Amino acid sequence: MIFNNTIVAFIENYEPNNFDSMIMRNSKFKKDMAPSVYIVFILFALLSQMALSQNRVNGVITDANNMGIPGANIIEKGTSNGVVSDFDGNYTIEVGDNATLVVSYVGFVTREIQVNNQSTINVVLNEDLEQLDEVVVIGYGTQLKEQISGSVASVKVEELTKIPQVSVDQLIQGRAAGVAITQNSGRPGGSVSVRIRGVGSINASSEPLYIIDGVPVSGDANNLSGSGISVDNSSGPLSSLNPNDIQSIDILKDASATAIYGSRASNGVVIITTKSGRKESGKLTYNGYTAFQQPTNILPVLDLPGYAELQNEMRRVFQQQPRLEFADPSILGTGTNWQKEIFTDAILQNHQLSFSGGSEKTQYYMSASLTDQEGIIEGSGFQRGSARVNLDTQIYDNLKVGVNITASRTDEDLVANGNSRGLVALALRNNPETAVFNPDGSFAGPITAEQIALAVPNPIAQQRSLENDLRRDVILGSAYAEWGFAKNLKYKIQVGGNFTREKNRQFQNSFSYGAISLNNPQLTEQTVDNTYSIVTNTLTYNNRFGDKHDLTLLGGHETQRSSYDGIRALGIGFVDERFSTLNNAQTFNSTQFKGSSALESYFTRAIYSFDSRYNITASFRADGSSKFAEGNKWGYFPSVSAAWRLSNESFMDGFDAIQNIKIYGGYGEVGNQDLPNNPDLSLLGPTITDLGTGFRVTSFGNPDVKWETSKQINLGLDFSLFNGNVNTSVEVYRKLSSDFLFRLALTDFVLGGNSNLNAGSVLPPFVNLGEMENKGIDVTLNVNAITTEDFSWNSTLTFSHYKNEVLDLNDVTAFGNANLDDTVETLTRTVVGEPIGVFYGYKVEGLFRSLNDLNNAPVQFGQPVGDASSVGRTWLGDIKFQDVNGDGVVDGNDRTEIGNPHPDFTFSMQNNFSYKGFNLGIFLQGSYGNEIFNAINRSLTGTNLTFRNQLDSVLDYWTPANPDATHPRYTLNQTPNIFISDRYIEDGSYLRIQNVRLGYTFPSKLLEKTFFSSLNVYGSVQNLYTFTNYSGYDPDVGSLGQNPILAGIDNGRYPLPRTFTFGVDVSF
Repeated sequence: MIFNNTIVAFIENYEPNNFDSMIMRNSKFKKDMAPSVYIVFILFALLSQMALSQNRVNGVITDANNMGIPGANIIEKGTSNGVVSDFDGNYTIEVGDNATLVVSYVGFVTREIQVNNQSTINVVLNEDLEQLDEVVVIGYGTQLKEQISGSVASVKVEELTKIPQVSVDQLIQGRAAGVAITQNSGRPGGSVSVRIRGVGSINASSEPLYIIDGVPVSGDANNLSGSGISVDNSSGPLSSLNPNDIQSIDILKDASATAIYGSRASNGVVIITTKSGRKESGKLTYNGYTAFQQPTNILPVLDLPGYAELQNEMRRVFQQQPRLEFADPSILGTGTNWQKEIFTDAILQNHQLSFSGGSEKTQYYMSASLTDQEGIIEGSGFQRGSARVNLDTQIYDNLKVGVNITASRTDEDLVANGNSRGLVALALRNNPETAVFNPDGSFAGPITAEQIALAVPNPIAQQRSLENDLRRDVILGSAYAEWGFAKNLKYKIQVGGNFTREKNRQFQNSFSYGAISLNNPQLTEQTVDNTYSIVTNTLTYNNRFGDKHDLTLLGGHETQRSSYDGIRALGIGFVDERFSTLNNAQTFNSTQFKGSSALESYFTRAIYSFDSRYNITASFRADGSSKFAEGNKWGYFPSVSAAWRLSNESFMDGFDAIQNIKIYGGYGEVGNQDLPNNPDLSLLGPTITDLGTGFRVTSFGNPDVKWETSKQINLGLDFSLFNGNVNTSVEVYRKLSSDFLFRLALTDFVLGGNSNLNAGSVLPPFVNLGEMENKGIDVTLNVNAITTEDFSWNSTLTFSHYKNEVLDLNDVTAFGNANLDDTVETLTRTVVGEPIGVFYGYKVEGLFRSLNDLNNAPVQFGQPVGDASSVGRTWLGDIKFQDVNGDGVVDGNDRTEIGNPHPDFTFSMQNNFSYKGFNLGIFLQGSYGNEIFNAINRSLTGTNLTFRNQLDSVLDYWTPANPDATHPRYTLNQTPNIFISDRYIEDGSYLRIQNVRLGYTFPSKLLEKTFFSSLNVYGSVQNLYTFTNYSGYDPDVGSLGQNPILAGIDNGRYPLPRTFTFGVDVSF
């Protein structure tokens, strides 16, 4: 331009007369030079015209938050003329009159702008959300979704943040194919059972591993691999994490994806990444909602007139004296509705403030939140306060450091539930003739000896006399440094930890209800410190060469250490209960427990892609665990997977019927070491003797015990239809788990009896045994049904099916036992050829309705046939059990499989509608084919004990006058009619309207004159309605204590509430 400007200056100073005279005065110049001068003059004129036709355009490139974007590319379309924006997003470029500018930057939507003689063009780039969705977090790195060859499912976090659930694992229910989540309890913060592609173990935990910003967190609420000590009915391990802080959730489902995590990944891995700052000006955001919770339904137990009718008939059958107060049930009031006494409407509140932003070199995200959830059962509640700081800084061009840390405190008010002594079970069984309070305000209860022997406790008295508080203080975080010390080569060190202090205080006040009293108050205090640390060193090489080859190599070393140190103290008897501290107890004893374990690992991975068509990934990990003896300490976990993007092949050019076709598959091996420390050693424990403290063997060791192993194969197909508006993913898999960590049941002669009952007994040793198979199919379908300028409709459907089968157990049968009505009952059995944890009991053929049927039937449990005048006889109206083995008698040998808690399939459907600023989301979720053992129904239809309430259906009972009744005759006490049988097995299939949400986002123009940069208001209903044939509160029944062999048992669990939510999200 300097040369052209000089020409312009020359032309501007040109004077025609002077120039002509100069030529005329110099004839030689005229003759020899004139033609050249004219040619040069013409050339100068042409170049000058070209210069005058160029436009200088300047401006600034910003994002939607008006933050300058450095390094954006600004190119004149169709040419190589281009510039790059500076640190503040400024640029200057010279282009032609009719030029088009192409502005692009990684992670943003490319824009094209016509110049049209403009000299200033400012460009706003919007984030490319689709491109961002294509990046998936995998073990120790990220990868483009199109290059993934393992099974990885990503959960859309934006669909979760407005759902009123306090724990992350609760939120992802139904959000990913192959991930089955059931609620163990509906209480605030209650734990769940997560099964990724079926059950992975028989005795060890089947919960997945969570990776939160690089820090592993076990999903095992029972802490099996640590102290093994947990607080009953407490929240899950993820309840301390604030869901609003989460940026992404990626679920690694098959072993080719999870093998990089080795011995802790047999049940799948859930990678949770929290939010980080962006290169934008500081933004303050408030997210908050208030929710109203209520019980969804009330079970139809008898009111007082119905109960009186039942008691009158039972006493007549049992040949007991009638009760005069029930002489005319019709004149009685409704009595006490115990369900309404324990259930209540409740409030849930959540408030969060976050501040995020950053410059080109430093980005930050900070948040503080408060959650307060009252329970729908009196006395229960959950509170959480948390704070987070995430910081990333580019110190030098080749050195980046960062920290992600959160601190939280949770306080839980716990109530008993999920067993026969829980508040739900007590409320259902308590009779309506008993009031909650006496006229003087004291707790009412049984008075007579007969009532005391048979009536159940007053649940309100029990709840209000017991203080059960649990406090958890958690610090979880990591810090890293990443150094690009050579071209394409990066070294990263990350140090992380999870530090938890748990304090549980249970104080049983002295109290009385009716004639029953407890005058010896007890205080139990337990404090446990859990410490987990991890140090990870990785070296990553990444290069693209030849324009077609992409190679990523990873090598790493990792050390993990966990320890626990706890003390439990019991104080009994307090002179003044206002001063209920341990030093004021009349008697006092304490126990201390501590332990530690370590894991050292080496791992490597190679990812190679060719021409965006072929991809292969291979990994290998070696884990050395302190839990196993020499010779078995190390486990080795390889994997390999490959993908073929068929649509990118040249022979597919012009074929548009199906797009984005990808075929992929993989194989991998992972392990499981979730068992207590020192399984290889026989352990000693202290015992008090007349000679002082002695030691005895408390458990047998086995030096040959080793890892559980899971070998998995996965095959998948992805494709799109209708120009990418229908996207489908189909995967089939086979998971073979073996060498289960199992306590081998030895004889009482060796062990000294049941270790839970006998003080001198010994725990049996751990052994490796058995083999189990899970195989199934996962389908995900995403449909962009309608997309217009103002309206859009998008649907996501998931479908999952798996079949579980035990292939080998070394001739061992595993039974699942639970306490029902204060009696330990065997409810499930695990044997070869059947799924794990199938329901086990007797099959019922109906009722004995005729003497002919009764006399020709096999003898039932050795009882003679006879009328109801004596106990221990089989008579008309009794349950007719099936002689399964055909030996002519019905006895314990006829117990068999009576039900299966595993579903035939699970499914979900998310529909999102938007119209201008309005958005409507409807989420449906369900399960089909699973069965439930309704243990509470067994209690409520027993009709064998007086002074206990029952379901109203028991009034249709067998008598000679009612031979077609649905319920058996009334019989006293331990009747075979209440034996564990398929009478109590119900279909647990359901379809639930899980969430309906309606929101409105205010237009930005409307907010220009306010302090708000964005504003969204919404309302939602959670657990709106459930379509089911199940007779209990809720068919979404998890596992008792997360035990995989006790799934699908409803023993008076805390029901899920229906929740109405009103919320607002606002940015300043």
